[in-house]
Amino acid sequence: MIDYLYIENLKCFERLQLPLAPLTLLTGFNAAGKSTAIQSLLLIAQSLRDGAIQKRLPLNGALVRLGSPGDILGEAGGASLSLGIKAGDTKTSWVLGPDSDRSGHVLSLESIAWDTCTDSNDWGSDRSVSLSNLCAENAPAEVKDLVGRLRDIIFISAIRSIVSEVFPSPETPDPIWADVGTTGEHAAWWFAEMLDEDIDKSRAHPAETAFTLRRQFNAWAGELFPGAEANAQRITGTNLVKLELRNHEADAWRRPANIGYGYSYAFPIIVAGLLAKKGQILIIDSPEAHLHPMAQSKIGRFLAVVAAGGVQVLIETHSDHVLNGVRLAVRDEVMSSSAVAVHFFNPKPRSSSDPAHVVALRVDGKGNLSEWPTGFFDQAENDLAALAGWMTLTN
Repeated sequence: MIDYLYIENLKCFERLQLPLAPLTLLTGFNAAGKSTAIQSLLLIAQSLRDGAIQKRLPLNGALVRLGSPGDILGEAGGASLSLGIKAGDTKTSWVLGPDSDRSGHVLSLESIAWDTCTDSNDWGSDRSVSLSNLCAENAPAEVKDLVGRLRDIIFISAIRSIVSEVFPSPETPDPIWADVGTTGEHAAWWFAEMLDEDIDKSRAHPAETAFTLRRQFNAWAGELFPGAEANAQRITGTNLVKLELRNHEADAWRRPANIGYGYSYAFPIIVAGLLAKKGQILIIDSPEAHLHPMAQSKIGRFLAVVAAGGVQVLIETHSDHVLNGVRLAVRDEVMSSSAVAVHFFNPKPRSSSDPAHVVALRVDGKGNLSEWPTGFFDQAENDLAALAGWMTLTN
């Protein structure tokens, strides 16, 4: 598991050390840095997916599109940026800068270093790793394990593919396990391939005794959309998969575009959550998209089950319902409170009187939060207070 993420001189962050847990929620104001924190991991994952690491890292690829070096080098200036990751007692540090001609859409990999440490505040590292050896068979076991975890990240963006009734197969013959694609475009293929295979029993729905992906998907999807079922099949002679959904076993199968955005948006999340291997990292942007508040809470609980089953889950969300679903899962002992991290992102401080850029909130065993910062899911209360005449909204 990744325990800490360190960022220096990337976009709005001069320096950030972010603790991560088996289940981490990034919440807060728009344009405050939540996506930037996730993009730091995706940039490294993207560079590792091509096998041997190259001296020049593309900023635009399958996982992330960041533009040019000028778009991402920190607002405070500086010729390079640093990304650090700590997993257990192993940490690695990547130093990236503009290419020699300072043009194009790549960063130059200036150095990679690794070390073992027990101090989470110490990001100095004195063991350099050559680019050719980082992914080699003789690389240190700790480094190989961390590289594997980063390479195998599953990322589901806030924008997902739902308008078609057929979906493509992965183009690579050896796809990242359970990688449904950033827009969920490969979720139907994984569903068809693994339809009658058993999932990890730690993620099984408590009311479903069969462990096949088909039955478990229907059970979990039924929590969000009562009666929901899915079916997928390969189209002979093509690399396409047909996906069908319905709201009840007595209903006719429908194409995804004709059954509502919420169901289609949740489909790749449930598939990836059920298939991901223990130790794999699953990152989801806006799992609440197009979902009813009840379904938002239920998907929060589902992701808590996934994290409790050994998958590290990182969520960017604006939904208090997703948060509450996780809190209820802690209260119900689905997972321990220590396995949850909640970070609230404020706008970048401009003066000493501004609140901290990132506030870490603790969850206790009953699902209570340690504090409730201004702007942290308090808009409903503010609006109701204004309607009741108790206060006047100024913005």
